[in-house]
Amino acid sequence: MGFSTAKKAVVKALREGNYVVEARAALSEKNLLAVGDIEAEEVARLVLRTSAAEYDESPHHWDNDVAVHTFRPAVEKDSWYIKAYFLDETSGTATFISVHRTM
Repeated sequence: MGFSTAKKAVVKALREGNYVVEARAALSEKNLLAVGDIEAEEVARLVLRTSAAEYDESPHHWDNDVAVHTFRPAVEKDSWYIKAYFLDETSGTATFISVHRTM
């Protein structure tokens, strides 16, 4: 998918409410979107602030055919970690694994 396409797709999914969150341990610490500590529009703004140097794409650990998109924007004094994937790119539904500040 690449940086520009992934960025646009993730922002679109967030703004349209076309996203889900992946169930995982430590959800309240690792996915602030899932627990309502951050709104989808704010996550979209963070993704939009991400540069190509702050982006990575890698295969999902349980399915090498699924690309995981990791955005690490630094905004003011906060650094963020946002990780999402699309099981079916044509549906536009993004699945968020992580949305949290980093140390």
